[in-house]
Amino acid sequence: MMTESDGEMATLFPKAAKLRNLTYSAPLCVDVSKRVIKKGHDGVEVTETQDFTKVFIGKVPIMLRSSYCTLHQNSEKDLTELGECPYDQGGYFIINGSEKVLIAQEKMSTNHVYVFKKRQPNKYSYVAEVRSMAENQNRPPSTMFVRMLSGSKGGSSGQYIRCTLPYIKKEIPIIIVFRALGFVADKDILERICYEFGDTQMMELLRPSLEEAFVIQSQQVNH
Repeated sequence: MMTESDGEMATLFPKAAKLRNLTYSAPLCVDVSKRVIKKGHDGVEVTETQDFTKVFIGKVPIMLRSSYCTLHQNSEKDLTELGECPYDQGGYFIINGSEKVLIAQEKMSTNHVYVFKKRQPNKYSYVAEVRSMAENQNRPPSTMFVRMLSGSKGGSSGQYIRCTLPYIKKEIPIIIVFRALGFVADKDILERICYEFGDTQMMELLRPSLEEAFVIQSQQVNH
C-alpha cells in the first residue's frame, strides 16, 4: 500500500513504483510478548506479562510475481489493464524506482581445507586449498595450495606432493616445507601426515615425496 499526499491509502502496483521512484515494499509487523519477572525483598517472584499485536518494525521489499505481490495470479487481461507487461516474469525488486535483482555468490570459507579431484588428463591428480585468516583482522586471506602430481602410466612413481606458499611462486616439495618448519626426521614428518604407519597405501603414496626431498636433510639448508 501507499499513502498519497492527501492521506488516502491506495494499492501500490509495480508500474506506479517505477514511474514515481517508489520502493515496492510491504510493512513487516510482529506480535511481541513481554514478560517481566520481579523479585521482591521477601524472595517472592512476581511475573508480569504484556502482549503487543502487530508491532511495526520496518518495511521489506517485495519480489515481483511472488505470493505477496499485487500481481500474483492475475490474468493477462488484468495485467494489461493495470499497465503491466504480461510477459514480465518478475523475480526482481523495485527500490526507489530502480529494478534490483539478487545475484547469488559462492565464496569459500576461510581456515577450511578443500580438496579437489582433477579430471584427467591433468598435471595434478588432487589439489588441496586453504585460505588462512586470523580472527579480528582486516587483512586479506593468504592462500596455500598442496598439489599431488598425476602418476606416470598409472603407477605411484612421480606422484610427488608439492606446496605453493604465499609470496613464493615456485612449488616446493611438501617434505622440504616440513623440514623448514623444524620437522627434520622422516618419522616426525610421516607422523603428522599419516597417523597410522600400518596404512601401507598412504605410506606408499608418500614414498615419491620422501625420495624427492632426500637431498635436503636439515633445517639450516632451507634457510
